[in-house]
Amino acid sequence: MNTSAPTPGSKPPASGQRWPEGWTKLHVYLTDLDQVKAVAESYRDVIDQAEGDRPVPHEWLHATVASVECDAAAIAEPVRQRLIERLRESAAQIPAFPLTIGPALAATGAIMLDTFPGNGFDRLVAACVEVIDEVVDGNVGRPSGGPGHVSLSYRSDDVGADTQRGAIQNRLRDVRPGRTEITVTGVDLVRVIQSADAATYTWEHVARIPLGA
Repeated sequence: MNTSAPTPGSKPPASGQRWPEGWTKLHVYLTDLDQVKAVAESYRDVIDQAEGDRPVPHEWLHATVASVECDAAAIAEPVRQRLIERLRESAAQIPAFPLTIGPALAATGAIMLDTFPGNGFDRLVAACVEVIDEVVDGNVGRPSGGPGHVSLSYRSDDVGADTQRGAIQNRLRDVRPGRTEITVTGVDLVRVIQSADAATYTWEHVARIPLGA
C-alpha cells in the first residue's frame, strides 16, 4: 500500500524540460563509472564540435535507472527511509551483471553512451520503479528514458533540440574503441538538482543500494 502522497502542484515535467522552481528529485543512478571516464574523454573533441552541447563533467557521469517524479521535499523522512529499505531488499534479489558502455550516439537533445545488454539493466529498472510506486503515492515511479545510457552532453532548454545530428554521429563512429565493460554491483539513491537552463544535473548522495552477490 502506498504510504505517501506528493504535494499537489505542477504536473511533473517531461525528460529534458525545466523542473518547477525549487524542485529537486530523487533518482536511482548508476554512478560507479570510473572506467567510463576515459571513454567519455575520447569523445570530447567531437562533443566540442557539436554547437549547443554542454559536456557532462566526469564526476557527474551517470546512468539513470529510475526517478521519483515529484518534488523530493514532498516525501516525508519516514517514507524516504522506507523507500531505501525496499530498494535494498528488491535489489538484493538481482545478481551483479556485466554491462558494456558505449559506443556514443547522437540524440537530438544529448550525446550519450549506449549500454548493452539490456537484460540485467532492464530487470533493475523494473524492480526500482515497482518499489517507488509501492512506497510513494501518486504513480510517480518512472523508468530511465529509453534503453540504458550514460549522457556525455546535454543541450540547454534555451538552445533546444538539434535535429541535424548526422554529421556528429559520423564523427562519433570514428572514435575507437569508444566503449568499455563494467560489472554493476550496486546503484545509488540520490537527490538530483537541475540547473536553471536544464543542461546540468548534479546530486547529493542519499543511500547505497547494493545488488545481490
